[in-house]
Amino acid sequence: MLVPPPFILAPSGAEGRLVKRAKMSARMTRWLTVQAFAALCAGCGANVERGGTTQVQPVSASETALSRKSELTLRNSQGKHLEYFIREPRRATRPLPAVFILAGVETGRESLDLIDDRDDLVLLSMNYPGGNDLRLSGPSLLMAPFTLRRIASETLEGGVLALDYLSRRKDIDQHRIILLGVSFGSPIIISLSARDPRADAVVVIYGGGDLGQLARHNMSGKPWWLPGWVIAPTMRLFLGGFEPLDHIEKVAARYLLMVSSRQDEMIPMASAQALFERAKEPKKQLWYDTGHMDLFDRQLIRRLTRDVVADLREAGYLH
Repeated sequence: MLVPPPFILAPSGAEGRLVKRAKMSARMTRWLTVQAFAALCAGCGANVERGGTTQVQPVSASETALSRKSELTLRNSQGKHLEYFIREPRRATRPLPAVFILAGVETGRESLDLIDDRDDLVLLSMNYPGGNDLRLSGPSLLMAPFTLRRIASETLEGGVLALDYLSRRKDIDQHRIILLGVSFGSPIIISLSARDPRADAVVVIYGGGDLGQLARHNMSGKPWWLPGWVIAPTMRLFLGGFEPLDHIEKVAARYLLMVSSRQDEMIPMASAQALFERAKEPKKQLWYDTGHMDLFDRQLIRRLTRDVVADLREAGYLH
């Protein structure tokens, strides 16, 4: 059960302002501790049980000379319908490789549109369940760990459903199923690959290790009332089951391709290097010099896609 945050009277007058601010920080720390204890009592394990993977009627969304894109709905173990988007060639003469993509929180639907049209592979992406509920500012920041854990857990199960779906399709080359995680999707893709052996290769784009330190690094502009020291342990408590450093070794002996940036303002070089060094062979790391948010630049996406496709083709995972 969630405990509402403590009610704090606004400081009145300069004399007691610092004292009251310190008291507010202390009370907020105690409240966060209670919330963390509640989380432990509730259990932090991710649910990765397979649900009924019944396919709801796909809805055709768009079509080009090379491919068609449709919406797809799969049902998880709680009966919740998860939204997916699939782009596949209009005509295929042989089983094709498939790529399951987890990109940024708000790019499930758009991620397929950011990739150049192709007729040589099947692309599948999904919307993060409840992704619109995530707020990282104001009072909603206090609920972010709970929201992130729920989104990550449901998405992980959604990844298992995606692999179920791809594994049942006879037009998919079952020896060329690839998992691709971008940014927020990277820890989930790594966790999925560690738990499910059906993927043959894993691609991590702009991801890193040590979620606690990454959270603290990205909250340098945190509210004054949030103690800095509480960020890392809170993230480890709520999302420790998705820590990439704990799962990356289990990707072996499948191929791992990491794409990192020396100028990434959200994933420091040290974090990306630590993750790559923890991984086992076979592995490869490509370096760019672009910012994290440049991933929305279409020219960069085309260049990155070409490099990833060329590398996977050379490694034998694409025709």
